[in-house]
Amino acid sequence: MAAGAWTVYNLAKKKIGNSTLNLASTAFRVSLFTSASSGAGNSARGVISSLDDEIADGNGYSTSGKALTSEVWTVGASNSQYKFDASDVVWTATGGSIAGIKYAVIWLSGTSAGNRHLLCYSQLTSSAFTLSSGNTLTLQMNASGILTLA
Repeated sequence: MAAGAWTVYNLAKKKIGNSTLNLASTAFRVSLFTSASSGAGNSARGVISSLDDEIADGNGYSTSGKALTSEVWTVGASNSQYKFDASDVVWTATGGSIAGIKYAVIWLSGTSAGNRHLLCYSQLTSSAFTLSSGNTLTLQMNASGILTLA
């Protein structure tokens, strides 16, 4: 599944500017949230603990999310742009289905809940879907990157 446009959380913009969110970090993770989440798609949120209705642990999903890999902060489509990008992320439903998936959220892993800053979210679909046991969800990052500063 190709991730739709990523929306940068409002506070993340400030945190990028004051170096609280360092895009050169390798500690970013991505988590999945249900359609019932009132926080995942709310751009006013700041830390992962402020979000509700994450997909429950089990059947191939962990509430610690998955680590982003191969993160890169590089020149974008032109020399006046820079983009943040990472490799695709894959979940496989095992032992049962992973139900209610609607949002993906990228956040900076920290040692305490107050330091787990939100970066951005993508609404993956207009209504929730279920990943049936034995099937794989590949969160395909946009070829233009997760976010671009121009």
